[in-house]
Amino acid sequence: MKKKWYKGKVFVITGASGDIGSEVCRLFAPLGLKMYLLDLPNPRLDKLTEELKGLGAEYVEGLHMDVTNKEQVESVIKSIGEKEKYIDILFNNAGFGNQTSITNGGTFEEYRRIMSVNTDGMWRVLQAAVPYIGRPAPTKKFPDRREGQLIFMSSSGGKVGIPNMAAYCMSKYAVVGLADSIRAEYKMAGHKIHVITICPAPAKTRFWDATLEFQEWLKKYSKKGGIYRLVDAHEVAKEVLRASKKNIKERFVPKWWWLLSFLSVLSRGFIMNLLIKIEKSKEDMPKKK
Repeated sequence: MKKKWYKGKVFVITGASGDIGSEVCRLFAPLGLKMYLLDLPNPRLDKLTEELKGLGAEYVEGLHMDVTNKEQVESVIKSIGEKEKYIDILFNNAGFGNQTSITNGGTFEEYRRIMSVNTDGMWRVLQAAVPYIGRPAPTKKFPDRREGQLIFMSSSGGKVGIPNMAAYCMSKYAVVGLADSIRAEYKMAGHKIHVITICPAPAKTRFWDATLEFQEWLKKYSKKGGIYRLVDAHEVAKEVLRASKKNIKERFVPKWWWLLSFLSVLSRGFIMNLLIKIEKSKEDMPKKK
C-alpha cells in the first residue's frame, strides 16, 4: 500500500496499550489514519491516545473493551462501524500467555482463560467487524468487491510447540489457521481484503512479567545470545508496518524464522531441541528456599 492509501482510512487495534500494540500505533499514526485504540481500562491507553494526536493521526479515540465480553465487543465495534461506515485495517492484537500445559498440572480453567482471549476474542472481534471490513473497490467482474486489511498477531509459538506452554501455542496455532481460512474465503469471494499474520520470536515485553517461571524462562533464553536474541517491541512493530505496506501474508520477526515454515520438519526439530535445552537448564537451576 502506498502512503497516500492510508490517509483518512480507519484503523482499529485491540490490545492497543501493550508494548507491541503501542509501538505499532506510533508507527501507523504518521500515515494520517483515523485510529481507534481498544483495550482494557488502564492509564497507558489514555496516555497513548494523547500521544498519537501529536504524531499525525487524523483522529484518535481510546475505547475500553474486553475481548472476552461478547456484548461489549459487539457494542464497541458496532459504534465504530456505524460512525465510520468502514473499518479499513483491523489489527487483532490482544493476547496473553503463561506456562499452562497438560504435563505440568495446568488446569482446564487456565487453558480456557488463554483461549478465551487469544482465540475466542479474535473470533468475536472479527465476527462483529465483518459487516464493516474494507470499503467498496468494485470491478466489472466483482461489483461488490471490498478492499482492506486484516492483521492477526500470532507468534513463533504458533509455528512450533514450546515446552510447558501448550495452551498458549495451541491458541497461536489457531490464529494462523483462522487467518489462512479467512484469506482463502475473501479471495474466493473476489474481495481485495489482505490478510496478514505476524509471528514474532520471544520479545522484550511485559508479556513475561506474568509469573516468576516466565521470568526465569526468559532469563535463560536471553542469556544464550545469538539466534536466541530477544526481539524488541519496536522491531516487531516495524515488521507489522512493512507487512501492511507490502501486503505480506505472513511475517516472521526476526526474518530468518521463516525457516519454521519453509523447512517445516528440519527447522521445527532444530528449534524444538533448543527450547528443550533451555527448559532443562531451568530445571537444573538451584531451587530457592
